[in-house]
Amino acid sequence: MRQMLIVDDEAFARQAVADSIDWEDYDIQVFQASSGEEAVEFLEGHPVDLLMTDIRMSGISGLELIEKVFEKGWNPAIIVLSSYNEFDLVRSAMKLGANDYLFKPTMMPGDIVESVLQVLKKRKESEPVEEKTEAGRKEYLQKLLLGERGTSFDFSTEEREVWECRNVLVIVVKIYHYRECLSRLFEEDLNLFQFSMGNILGEILGKQREYEVFRMNYREYAVIAWKSEKETVQKAETEIYQNLQSGFTFLKLYYEMDAVAGVSEFEQGMGKLSDQYTQAAELCGQANPKLQKILFAGGSAGQGSLKKEMQQALRFIEENLGNPELSLGMVADKIGVSKNYFSRIFKETMNEKFVSYVTRLRMEQARNLYLNSDLKIYEISEMVGYSDWHYLYNLYKKTYGHSLSKEKESE
Repeated sequence: MRQMLIVDDEAFARQAVADSIDWEDYDIQVFQASSGEEAVEFLEGHPVDLLMTDIRMSGISGLELIEKVFEKGWNPAIIVLSSYNEFDLVRSAMKLGANDYLFKPTMMPGDIVESVLQVLKKRKESEPVEEKTEAGRKEYLQKLLLGERGTSFDFSTEEREVWECRNVLVIVVKIYHYRECLSRLFEEDLNLFQFSMGNILGEILGKQREYEVFRMNYREYAVIAWKSEKETVQKAETEIYQNLQSGFTFLKLYYEMDAVAGVSEFEQGMGKLSDQYTQAAELCGQANPKLQKILFAGGSAGQGSLKKEMQQALRFIEENLGNPELSLGMVADKIGVSKNYFSRIFKETMNEKFVSYVTRLRMEQARNLYLNSDLKIYEISEMVGYSDWHYLYNLYKKTYGHSLSKEKESE
């Protein structure tokens, strides 16, 4: 069933269109909004096939509403409603992308139905035939990220409903010091380099949530990540921080590159992807590979964001994994808090104890080094903070249920 939104600040005008016609006979479901602001809010989570709007309204006018619709990458057919003395506004609306107009004082049910059906038919005929493939869907999402006007994809009703329920965020990652790696590992092949970076980011972020990775250019990557089920912002940000931190450690160890990231706020559905991308890109630009590598929307004081002390602590842990003296007390002293306080906020924030967290990071780093370098196990052991390689070997087996040497056999 196609969907139509009627926008007018005069209730009787909306009702005249909505109630004078049995729209279900034309396979059309009707929604109403009493202002441009209400229409934008509705469209954020409910894409429609047709937008019918009064051209002159208090607050956001019909013209401003049309501009906002295209700025956000939505692409409904548009019919404007006007009075006789508003033809200049009608002409402006048509230039902006409106498909037809109706004069409110004289429009009859038959005129309304004819206009609606013709506009929907022309819109369908003018749309390029696009196969419903993953490639087509990904191209559509990337256009939404970039805020391109006229963007559309023929989602089924079921697919659209699923997307509308998803809790979505955008992550932008920027790579530093890539030129030596490009030469050393990829023989100046930029396409192979970009493909590899995209795969790495996918592996980093695909553990707890679904995602799409977009290679914006050779050093910047955008990720749309989502979950269908509800989750707390704190839990989600903690997972994302841990995954990015682990991934950046891998990039540093194997590719000898630094990376930073900006993480947008959560939104429901696809309606704000462009705004989320802008937000994440700005945060990424403020991040520093030597100080704060990962910045979340709202900053350290924002609701649900990692506490400032935890950001400092996690950076210190990451930078000192190879130090066999690394301890909870050492980190607490470094960030200037008591040992007991740090132990408590660490457990509350990370949902695991300090020792298990450090052990897990060291095991992940050991695995990365073992699979992606020619280092011996005793050399790897020293690099991840264990002076006795037998201890690392046994601890790895206890943690993962198989020995480190089995990893290459399973590759």
